[in-house]
Amino acid sequence: MTVRSNAIRLEKQLRRIFDNHEKYFWEKSDPLVPLKVLNNMDWYEQFGIVDFLQEVGRHLRMNAMISRQSVKTRLDGSGLSFTEFTYQAMQAYDWLHLFRKFKCRVQIGGNDQIGNIVTGHDLLSRAENTQVYGLTVPLVTAESGDKYGKSAGNALWLDPEMTLPFDLHQFFLRLPDPIAETFLRLFSFLPQSQVEQLVENHLLAPEKRIPHKYLAENVVTLVHGVEGLQSAQRATEALFQNSAEALCDMSQDELSCLLRGAPQVSLLLKPGTTILDAAMQAKCFLTERDAHRIITSGGFYVNQRKVTNPNIVLIEGEHILPNRMTVARVGKKSHVLIRWAI
Repeated sequence: MTVRSNAIRLEKQLRRIFDNHEKYFWEKSDPLVPLKVLNNMDWYEQFGIVDFLQEVGRHLRMNAMISRQSVKTRLDGSGLSFTEFTYQAMQAYDWLHLFRKFKCRVQIGGNDQIGNIVTGHDLLSRAENTQVYGLTVPLVTAESGDKYGKSAGNALWLDPEMTLPFDLHQFFLRLPDPIAETFLRLFSFLPQSQVEQLVENHLLAPEKRIPHKYLAENVVTLVHGVEGLQSAQRATEALFQNSAEALCDMSQDELSCLLRGAPQVSLLLKPGTTILDAAMQAKCFLTERDAHRIITSGGFYVNQRKVTNPNIVLIEGEHILPNRMTVARVGKKSHVLIRWAI
């Protein structure tokens, strides 16, 4: 069930990216060829192991499969399971099936897929006596040279529930300059001349982070659409520009995700509730004495605005956002998110 649900979500993410590309980036008059997403379980479910060995196994050579660098590295190290070893045979058959049904002659993959792609190339050459082509692309690496991914703890997900549009936006804004230039060539649709112009503009005014902003805006738009970009921009304004107006435009879900590491409390809004009442009920302070001291000295913020009078009664639209929430902050970073019930 998990594999099937993951496949459904992956297809949804891919279709969203292709739809956003056509909607926001495709400038030619001719429409794009419709995306076709296939699940190899559709042909493996009825394909028995004996049939697979007869159809595929007789065309593959063990010495060639064992000589693949990815296999040799594992055999010389921690070892390789039979399941992992046969992966290249299954990937090769996938290509054979796609060739037979859709005349697919090109397979594209990361540099680490070269062995599997070559196995597929060999299979099609023997089984179909035809010429096909493999294309590899560089792996995306951090400044250290390490891959991005789960094992490295720096994975970026296409699913907005796993990587918020805001977090994806911030990732590109914070890139080291050399990586930003590389990523411009990998993740933008700009011609080389425009990439070089952006890099030149950055050298003239590095504080403006022109390539970083271009990447952040365009990648988020490609992955999450204009709505995702606007959500990321609202969150950026709210957090880093102390914009109360940006907070007013955010939904409850956006605020909850943005401040997902902060305590969140639900309070009943009673007539006459003051700043001090709300702060104490939300456990922003240990004692009322602490609350009075910090609030009156200017260390307490409500919806990014400094509040120095603890006895002010809460006002809707100012202290309570249109989404029925309040963002309280003690000092520079200690947030508490309050949900109000009437």
